[in-house]
Amino acid sequence: MFHELLGSLDEMTAENLQEPLAEIATGTRSFGPMEEWSTWYLLGALLPRSHEAFVSYLLESLLTGFMAIYPNGIYREPYKGFREDVLLTLGRCMMDSMCWNGSDIAIGKVLRQSNNNPNQVWVWWDASGDFTASMFFCLKYLPESSVEPWLRSVFDIPSPHWRAQVIVWLVGAHGILNNVIRWPSEFSMEARPYIGWEWSHCLKAEMAAADDSGAPPVPTFIPEGARTSALNVVRSYFSENRFPEWLDCISISTVPYLEAELAEIPSTFEALYVH
Repeated sequence: MFHELLGSLDEMTAENLQEPLAEIATGTRSFGPMEEWSTWYLLGALLPRSHEAFVSYLLESLLTGFMAIYPNGIYREPYKGFREDVLLTLGRCMMDSMCWNGSDIAIGKVLRQSNNNPNQVWVWWDASGDFTASMFFCLKYLPESSVEPWLRSVFDIPSPHWRAQVIVWLVGAHGILNNVIRWPSEFSMEARPYIGWEWSHCLKAEMAAADDSGAPPVPTFIPEGARTSALNVVRSYFSENRFPEWLDCISISTVPYLEAELAEIPSTFEALYVH
């Protein structure tokens, strides 16, 4: 279907590369797993270009394609060490040096892309697709024992923009972390905050049932142990003293437009998680 992939991938645009990745997600959703999607995969070749974007970041499509192929976790490795390779590469894309200027994000290269619109807003009230897809990827595939130190390391990053996204994502993810929502296909596009990402609506329970890897179908997108561990970390990390410090760092004095765009979301976060 995509003969251009047999040529040089370097000559293809982000838009062109998103198309076969979308086919993996939509095709698996509609027809179940197929060998051409699971044995020939674009992951390794496209990792260096994961932060390129056409409307959405290429990273989002890479993550969705991977999740579609491995809905029940990485049960059968294509080669020994595959799981670790994936976690150390795809799982760490957000930490690429090009995404950061010192301790803050590189504005416009990661998370929200631009405020070039009539209202000149960045849309910080929603979770950026690269961020939310990466968070769910790590929650889904990390060993349960690694969830707590990984999540604490996410919270310890002092970037105001990064911390704004953490709060937005945690408010939006409250339903799935509390097992009210089970799969990304159930995310509402009208939700505030919205935490879906490119083709995440394709990820549903039927994929787990159709998986032919031999893995037992998982009942929820995020494993129970990871979900419980994440909730415990959030509740223990955000004490009554720490959360006000985050708010000061996020927007009040350093980045005024973050405060304006987040509006009521920090108060919602406090009501949900800070006790």
